[in-house]
Amino acid sequence: MKIKKFNQFISEEVSGTELVGPVGPAYGETRLQNKTVTFHDTNVVLSEIDNKFYTIDEYNNIYSEYLKVGGIPLPDGFNRENLDKVLTFLK
Repeated sequence: MKIKKFNQFISEEVSGTELVGPVGPAYGETRLQNKTVTFHDTNVVLSEIDNKFYTIDEYNNIYSEYLKVGGIPLPDGFNRENLDKVLTFLK
């Protein structure tokens, strides 16, 4: 058995990929993408009518009250426009 010099051992045995992990075209992109947050990305909506944040559960509660007192069903579900319509109708 031959003993290698330290520099020879390092250059042959440690290539650097062991420290970085898997890299290649199949692993995709790892940088953060610039993305604008829209109402699809959150479950909270701010109403300008009363300056209050509403969660989807709170919206569902006031929407059911809205329907009970004679409001017409609204399309598109939980969004700011529907929230404002419901709050305006109830007040």
